[in-house]
Amino acid sequence: MSKLENFLTKSEVMSLKNMQKAMFQNQITVTCVGLYNHGKSTLLNVLIKDFKYKTFKTADARETTLNKTVVYNDIMYVDTPGLNAQYDDDNKVMEAIENSDITLFVHTITTGEFNKAEIIFLRNIQKYWKNSKEFIERTIFVLSRIDNIENNEDIEKTSNRMREQIKDIFNSDCLIIPVSSTDYREGMVDNEVELISESNIEKLEEEIYDISKKSMADIQKTKKDRFEKKYWELYQKLNSKFQSNQQKIQRLKEKNKRKKRELKDDISKIEDTLKSMYARLS
Repeated sequence: MSKLENFLTKSEVMSLKNMQKAMFQNQITVTCVGLYNHGKSTLLNVLIKDFKYKTFKTADARETTLNKTVVYNDIMYVDTPGLNAQYDDDNKVMEAIENSDITLFVHTITTGEFNKAEIIFLRNIQKYWKNSKEFIERTIFVLSRIDNIENNEDIEKTSNRMREQIKDIFNSDCLIIPVSSTDYREGMVDNEVELISESNIEKLEEEIYDISKKSMADIQKTKKDRFEKKYWELYQKLNSKFQSNQQKIQRLKEKNKRKKRELKDDISKIEDTLKSMYARLS
């Protein structure tokens, strides 16, 4: 155990080390967020070419309760708990986005426009983040499961309505890409070029690449800012602990002084008593 871990949690020390390491790497962190059962894990599996869906769990039961990371082609993909699934999940998701370079906000087309829970989460980002414009610039809104919709006009209609909702919250345009992870998987497994093209997954990959290259300077600055912010948070925590320990030491010193005075007084009383007894006996 390092000396730091005597005063900081292992998670805090590791987080600081990872942030420092990230400043000197070109690795991009892509975080996937969205409501439970909206296709986040399936999307991540096809992005890392796991067509057996073993890496990111996609079971009907709620599997993702912690942020899970996998590195593929110099990209760290992060899966997060579903928004609003449990009490503390939104905080975990928010923390993951704060440490991310690019965000994939996944919304399934089968529910139509953004629902109340998604709107609340997006409004919280707009309200509490220092630079919500940066979030929009580095976020791709992924409209998932378009293979369930036969009419392309419905896809366009839903995309436009989502765009209006985002405009209303952030007063900014956004990037929305409709995709089908299922079509992409089938196309790759069966070598069906048309399915691969229709899935739009390759377009999504191109956009991730383009954003990372276009925003690399800003991303590196963000990484540096995150490291400095975390460093000062932990410095203040250590300094607070130091001050607290100094106060404890001072209190112990004062207590020891009192103890010494009390002990001297007791010894003096005992000596006086012994002298008095000796005087009476002599």
